Amino acid sequence: MNMDYAVKWTYGKFFKFVFPSILTMICISFYSVVDSFFVAKFVSTNAMASVNIVLPYTNLVWGLAVMLAAGSSAIVGIRLGEKKTEEANRLFSFMAFFMLCVSVILAVICLIFMDDIVRLLGASELLFDDARLYIFVLIITSPILMFKLFFEYYVRLDGKPKVALVMSFLGLALNVALDYIMVESLGWGVMGASIATATSIFVSMLIGIYYFTKGSSHLKFMKFKKDFVFIWHSIVNGSSEMLTEMSSGIVTILFNYSIMRYAAEDGVAAMGVIMNIYYFFISIYMGITSGSQPVISYNYGAKNITKMKEIMRYSIISIGVSSILVFLCAQVFGHGIISWYVGNSPHVIALADHGLKIFAFCFLFIGVNLFVSNLYTAISHGKVAALISISRTILFVLAALAILPRFIGIDGIWSAIPLSELVTLFMSGYFMIQFLRIHVKEEA
Repeated sequence: MNMDYAVKWTYGKFFKFVFPSILTMICISFYSVVDSFFVAKFVSTNAMASVNIVLPYTNLVWGLAVMLAAGSSAIVGIRLGEKKTEEANRLFSFMAFFMLCVSVILAVICLIFMDDIVRLLGASELLFDDARLYIFVLIITSPILMFKLFFEYYVRLDGKPKVALVMSFLGLALNVALDYIMVESLGWGVMGASIATATSIFVSMLIGIYYFTKGSSHLKFMKFKKDFVFIWHSIVNGSSEMLTEMSSGIVTILFNYSIMRYAAEDGVAAMGVIMNIYYFFISIYMGITSGSQPVISYNYGAKNITKMKEIMRYSIISIGVSSILVFLCAQVFGHGIISWYVGNSPHVIALADHGLKIFAFCFLFIGVNLFVSNLYTAISHGKVAALISISRTILFVLAALAILPRFIGIDGIWSAIPLSELVTLFMSGYFMIQFLRIHVKEEA
């Protein structure tokens, strides 16, 4: 099983392997973008702002799912590399059961406190009703959302990134079609957008269920024993990915509060456009890192140092080239993307265009930070990965938001994430050197 993970690859084969993961992450990034686009085009920019303002709830759900899926799949991948196939299957099965319990409990709690959650996220009276409609459907479909992501991580670990791509691409295509029907044709507004997203994610999840029950998967569901030590290790190991997702929600709330002081609802809409562009572009880096993670985990368990160095080298090359291209794309085509996205809202377009010119500098640094964090997750050293993630996504961003706007106004808000990523780059460099020194030694 996964013996192809151990043999020497050319860069072309590496790129062919991670490319489906890149496309998968791009598809995932489009789910919220598609809803915002159709709502902005066919309802109003205020309706779009109401969708964007509750996205931190999605970050919470994604964060929990990524923590459990990424953290556990790295451990399972190491077991596979150690040739402990039966143990890997038991751990995979137990994690699926545990995620089902967590997702249902989360949905029930959030339904009870739904109105309080919407207010906590910063919805004004103007945005409250639409925000409440959108988040209601998101809450009741939380288990579906979590299992979609869970299956995608394990399908990649199983050596089938193309299946994960099919899951996401078909879901995205269905989301676009249903958004057009429900938002534009039927005029269901924000509620239609949320139903479209939930339905498309459900279809993606069904493909994952079929793959692991009726398909040709190597990993199989089987009778398991409760192993809460494994759960704890998965939580610690996947905490960096959870922090990345959840901090995006926290930072979005803080950005929304900050931007409301300077530009009211138009500022929230502009920030929503920029954040959707941000999620799209960083999905490229996330695709590279998530695509390479199972290969690193497997070869770390197999103690194949040569293969680990090969994959790390190819990953860094890919991230370096994509960082430059993404930055240039944001600078050159940003205005056109914003105008197409928002439509006839000159003030929102002007705000977002100016903000993106500054914000885009983060794309030069973020890829390396994500890779180093993911590298430590892949070898089950979650504490280092968590330190990098919490620094770049919360601590440094909070410090920048507290200080910069006092001196340079709204430009301080646009500059917060680029500065945070730049400072984190030095931390990532240190831990990369430590990793090479301790875990990747030159062979005799």
